[in-house]
Amino acid sequence: MPDSSAEGFQSPSRLALPLLALALCWLLGCGQEAELAPAQGKVLYNGQPLKFGSVMFQHEQGGQPSQAEIQPDGTFVLGTYEPGDGARIGRNQVAIYCYESQDPAKAAARSAGEQSLGRLLIPQRYAMLNTSGLSVEVKPEGNEPFVFNLTDKP
Repeated sequence: MPDSSAEGFQSPSRLALPLLALALCWLLGCGQEAELAPAQGKVLYNGQPLKFGSVMFQHEQGGQPSQAEIQPDGTFVLGTYEPGDGARIGRNQVAIYCYESQDPAKAAARSAGEQSLGRLLIPQRYAMLNTSGLSVEVKPEGNEPFVFNLTDKP
């Protein structure tokens, strides 16, 4: 007589839960990437291009931030999921960082295991979204380069 315990058989209710979760994710857009638009710009500090550092855009609704490395001429091209793929469309708060450790000229002098960011080379207020005073509207298309003029003045 065959064994009715059916080893390895899962009851319909145990199978339904993962299928239900998958269906909900599909219906609600679970894991869906936000809509992006090309976004680039330039950072000036006391009237001169900031030669290194990074820029971060954070959408007002949260989620994955957009980031970019600042080039020696002060320019940057934002990426959210991949380098250069753009920033989330809508209102974004901006933070800008420029630490000693980001200076390419000093990269060779740092020891391999060094973890310190070093000294912040611009006023600290710019390094935090809630104090930078910087925000932008990223449009679906036709964004002019964003220009951020940072100063030592409060």
